Amino acid sequence: MKKIYIGLLLLSPVLAMAQVKIDRKKAPKPAPAPKIQIADPASFTLANGLKVFVVQNTKLPRVSATLTIDREPFVEGDKSGLTSLAGSLLTRGTQAKSKAELDEAIDFLGASLSGSSTSLSVSSLKKNFSQVMELMAEVTFNPAFSADELEKVRKQMLTGLQQAKDNPNSISTNVVNRLVYGKDHPYGDIETEATLKAVTLKDIKDYFNTYWKPNIAYLVFVGDITPAEAKSLADKYFSNWKKGTVPTKTYTQPKAPAKTYIAVVDRPASVQSVIKLVTPIELKPGSANAIPSSVMNELLGSSAGRLFANLREKYGFTYGAYSSTRADKMIGLFNANASVRTEKTDSAVGQFLYEFNRLRTESIPAEEVARFKNSLSGGFARSLEQPATIANFALNIARYNLPKDYYRNYLTNLSKVTPADVQRMANTYVQPGNLHIIIVGNAKGITGLEKYGEVKYFDIYGNEVAKPTEKKIDPSVTVESVIQKAIDAVGGEKKIRAIKDISLSGTASVAGNELNVTQKVIVGSGYLGLIEVQGMVLQKEQLRNGEYSKTQQGAAQPIDEKAKEDLNEKAAFFTDLYMRDKGYTFTLKGIESVDGKDAYVVDVKSPAGRVVTNYYDIVKGWKVKTSMVRETPAGNTTIQIFIRDYDERSDVKIPVKLAYDLGRFTQEINLKDVKVNTGLTADDLK
Repeated sequence: MKKIYIGLLLLSPVLAMAQVKIDRKKAPKPAPAPKIQIADPASFTLANGLKVFVVQNTKLPRVSATLTIDREPFVEGDKSGLTSLAGSLLTRGTQAKSKAELDEAIDFLGASLSGSSTSLSVSSLKKNFSQVMELMAEVTFNPAFSADELEKVRKQMLTGLQQAKDNPNSISTNVVNRLVYGKDHPYGDIETEATLKAVTLKDIKDYFNTYWKPNIAYLVFVGDITPAEAKSLADKYFSNWKKGTVPTKTYTQPKAPAKTYIAVVDRPASVQSVIKLVTPIELKPGSANAIPSSVMNELLGSSAGRLFANLREKYGFTYGAYSSTRADKMIGLFNANASVRTEKTDSAVGQFLYEFNRLRTESIPAEEVARFKNSLSGGFARSLEQPATIANFALNIARYNLPKDYYRNYLTNLSKVTPADVQRMANTYVQPGNLHIIIVGNAKGITGLEKYGEVKYFDIYGNEVAKPTEKKIDPSVTVESVIQKAIDAVGGEKKIRAIKDISLSGTASVAGNELNVTQKVIVGSGYLGLIEVQGMVLQKEQLRNGEYSKTQQGAAQPIDEKAKEDLNEKAAFFTDLYMRDKGYTFTLKGIESVDGKDAYVVDVKSPAGRVVTNYYDIVKGWKVKTSMVRETPAGNTTIQIFIRDYDERSDVKIPVKLAYDLGRFTQEINLKDVKVNTGLTADDLK
C-alpha cells in the first residue's frame, strides 16, 4: 500500500499538468532580465593624475598592463599620417636599446609588447612581470625615436599607401572620410605620399611631448596581480611622470547632406562596385539611444539581418550586406555597405533604400526584435568570460562618464527595448533622404543611379572631378599598330629575338614584409619562378624539358591546358611578340587611364580560351598593365598587374618594377638584378 501511495505522489504533478491547457503556438514569456553582478575593479589615482584599474584573475599566472592616452582627435592636415608613424616608431627601440636589443629583451622574458600613438601594452608570466614593466616604462619615457627607424617605418607605410591606391575598399574609406567629415575635421584626414613625407622626427617628438601626459592617461592591469602589487609597480615606474596641460580644439560638427546624392569613383578595372551609404549621426557612447540603436542595427545589418537576407539571399547581388551605427564622443556614423556585381549596382542601392524605408514605416514584429535582443544578450554574456572585458568596462565608464552601474544594468535595459523603440531609432539614424552614397567601381558599367539623387564624380582622395568620358580612338589606330608599337617600344623584333635567356632577382613586398623573388627564362622553352622567405619556398613555377609544375607552400597544384599556356607565355617572356606569333586574337576595346595616363585597351584571347586585357601607354607604346578575371570559390576576382618601370640598360627594355593587385592585397615586386644571355641551361631551372 505504501508503494502505491508513493507512486500516486510521483504521478500527481503529471496529472495536474495534463489538466492545464497549454498553447504551444505561443512562445513562453521571458523571465525578467537578470542584473549582472560585475565587481568593480580596484582603482586608485596617482598624484600626477594617472588613473589605475586592477582586474585580478588568478586562473593563469599571467599579467598584462595597458597604458591608454585619452587625448582628443586633432587635424593632422598636410602631415596626415603623423600619429600613424608615431605609433609605429614608439616600440622600435629606446635610448639604451636598439630595436633588435629591445625585441630580444622582450623575447627573453617570454613577453609581448605593442604600441600605438595612444597606447602601450605589455603581457608576460607573473614571475617576469616586474621586469616587463621596467621595459614598458623605458619605452614610455625614453623611446629612441631613431631617424633610421623612422625611414624604415615610412617606407613600409608608403608601400602600403601605394597598394591602397588600387584597393577599392581603401579608396572608399578615403572618400567617405573626406566627404562625410571634410578636410577641416580630424576624421576627414587622408594620408598621401606627400603628407607622409612631410612628417619629421621633430613632429613625432613634439606629438609625444604634447599629448602623452599622466593626467589624461589610464593604466589597466589584468591577471594574476593584487591591487597592492599593481600599486607598487605603478608607483615605482609611473609616479615621476610629470602632468601637463593638453591642448584641445573644437571643430564644426559634420552634418548630413541636405539631400541624398551619389558619389562615384571611377575604377575601370573593377568587376564589382563597393557601395557605402553613410551619414554622420549624433550618438554618444552610453547615451540613452546607445542600446536601442544597437538592436535596430542588429536587425537591419547583422549577418542575420534584413539587408543580408535581401541583397544576398533573395537577390544574390553580393556575398554580404551589412550596416553599423558607431557611437563616438565627437560624432557618430551610420554606415551600410556591400560589394556587388557592377551590373547590379543601381538595383542594390534601390534595395538598401527599400529596407531603410521599410524599417522606418512598417510595423516590426515583436518576435523579430526579440530574436536580435537575444543575439546581443548572448554576445554580452560571452564577453564576460574574458577578464579584459571587465577592464574595458571600467575604462569606458571612466572615459565616457557613464553611470557606474551601466554594464550591470545592460541586460535589463536591453530587455526593455520594444519594436517602437527600434522604429524610433531607424527614424532617428537611418535617413534615406540625407545620405552620402559612395560607389567605387567601373563607372562605364554603372547605370540608373540618377533616380536616387544627383550623381557626382570624385577621385580617390575625395576631390570632385568631371564625369568620365569615353575617349575616341583615332581611325588610323588599329590593334595591329598598337601591338607593333609595343614590340618596337621595348627594342624591336630583331633585338627581342636575339635574347636567348634572362635571369632576374629581387624582392616582393606584401604588407611591409619582404620576400625574395627569382625568375630564370630560357626564351621559348624554359622557365623557373620562385618566391621564398628565409630559405623556405612559398611558390614555385617551372617549365623544364617539356615538364610543367606549380607548387604552393610545397603542395602541387593542378596543371591543365590553361596553366600550361600560362607557363609557355612566361617562358616566352616577350608576350606581345609571342602571342602574335601563336595566333592569339587581339581586339582593340578603347582608351582608359592607367596611373593617370591614357592607354589603349586590348583584349587578348588565347587558343585555350583564356582572356586577358592589356593596356598600352598611348605615348610610349609599351605595356603598362594586364588584368584578368580568375574564378575562385568566393566568386570572380580581378587580378591586375601594373608595370611601373622598365630596365633600359640593355638593348631590350625589361619590366622590373611591378605591382600585383590580388584583390585582398597588393604585392610589389622590385627586380634589381637583371642579366641577359648568360648561357642558362635546363639544369639552371631546377
